[in-house]
Amino acid sequence: MNAAAFCIFVSACAAPSITEGGDIAEVDTPWQAETVNWDQTTDDINRLVERYNAPSAAVAVISDGEIVYAQSFGLQEIETHTPASLETMYAVGSISKTFTSALIGTLENEGKLALTDHPSRHVHDLQFRSEELSANLSVANLLSQTSGLPRLDGSYVFFPEKDQVDLAPRFLHFGASCRVGDCWSYNNMNFIMLDMIAESVTGQSKSQMLMDRLLVGAGMKSTVSSTEAFSRSANAATGYTKAGDDMRPAATEYLFGEQVYATASDMARWLNLWMTEGGGIIPADYVQRAISMQAIENGSAPSKDEPGAYLFGYGYGWSVKSVEGNFVVHHGGNENGFSAQILFVPASGIGVVTLTNQQDSILPYVVNDLLLRRNLSLPETGVDEYPVVVGTSAPLLSDTTAKLNLNRDAPFPLELTTLPGRYSAPGYGTIEIRLDDDVLKLRTPAADFVLSHREGTVFSLGTTESVPMGINLDFFEVTFEEDSLSMNLASEPVVFEKSDAQIVR
Repeated sequence: MNAAAFCIFVSACAAPSITEGGDIAEVDTPWQAETVNWDQTTDDINRLVERYNAPSAAVAVISDGEIVYAQSFGLQEIETHTPASLETMYAVGSISKTFTSALIGTLENEGKLALTDHPSRHVHDLQFRSEELSANLSVANLLSQTSGLPRLDGSYVFFPEKDQVDLAPRFLHFGASCRVGDCWSYNNMNFIMLDMIAESVTGQSKSQMLMDRLLVGAGMKSTVSSTEAFSRSANAATGYTKAGDDMRPAATEYLFGEQVYATASDMARWLNLWMTEGGGIIPADYVQRAISMQAIENGSAPSKDEPGAYLFGYGYGWSVKSVEGNFVVHHGGNENGFSAQILFVPASGIGVVTLTNQQDSILPYVVNDLLLRRNLSLPETGVDEYPVVVGTSAPLLSDTTAKLNLNRDAPFPLELTTLPGRYSAPGYGTIEIRLDDDVLKLRTPAADFVLSHREGTVFSLGTTESVPMGINLDFFEVTFEEDSLSMNLASEPVVFEKSDAQIVR
């Protein structure tokens, strides 16, 4: 089985139940798979964690409203040898889109908005350069990732705002990526705009809404929706990124200060809301729409190596797929230091959560695939036959390697002393270039970087310390001209014009 297969799987059956005090109690359910050996399953997951060299992982399975299996593996923090526990919290990354979706469902139910509304009805100063976006965009398009909004990751990550709504004026500088409703494209900006809308119609922060409308009612007592609160918690897992053969701590990702951090058991409780028609918290009719296919992501025929997996689609903040005849609802997440996946099989009433403090890792997908196949008696992949796929981060530069060393084989044709100054681009912001002690530095409002000469006028981006946003430094490059620089922040390089000729030393 190849790595691409691990996008949507997981399921499980009844097993020992975790009681309120953490003890094990037997749960008798009619459909329990008697052939599942949970001790062996624990050993197998532990083996996968070891193969991945993951600092830790947490797994929870819920069936018919009962958490029937919960285990933690490895270390919450490597440096202090702190073991992971059932109380360890992890960042869930883009799984937070399912929470935003739920918020929108509650606001629709209260008549505060309609899914047919244009976002500008609720967000002040939201205007678009594109006539298509101005005329046809709706809240439903944002939820189903069919908005046609431009991808602005390079804009808001390198040039962040304190509050999400402050991004609204930037849309006047960008066109549409496609006709509204005509194409599906996974775009974080869709859900950032949904957060803007929710905050606008309630006058509350997203964190407060999550607490008041969802977390308390769902019994998610070990979940926080504030980066600051997570950083203060003794139960917060330290996030790690792969650097060579080792794992190094990653900076905590910070985007408007409002992400979701949870234990595996709490995320199982989150799944239970969606499996019980909203549990009286999320409107039942909205749940049905949200977990139904609202847009086709990939309707191609199945591949030969995974003939039972096909019809990839998207609902409202949830991905859906057919897996061996099972309708599976799922979402993954990846951010600085963490990877996660949650999913459930509505017809079976079961859901599975796998969280890890290892960045850019498919370990959660592998573990969930193992559980799905084992508990639904599907053909299994051997534990040692699963691929190991973990993204590698760019190495941190030392003070010595940060010093500028021009490539003599592809010389730099400009005078270095002409580079320092400020460069600006509409819709993005200002970049400052400095030359300090033979180190060429690039500063954005998000972080400081080091420029290393590649060839000609092209430089690569590096750093001497982990940066607090989810970017792959290996991808980015900077190209200088006489009075400008360009950076590959979008599908076409973004040109920043020099606005300050002052030399900064």
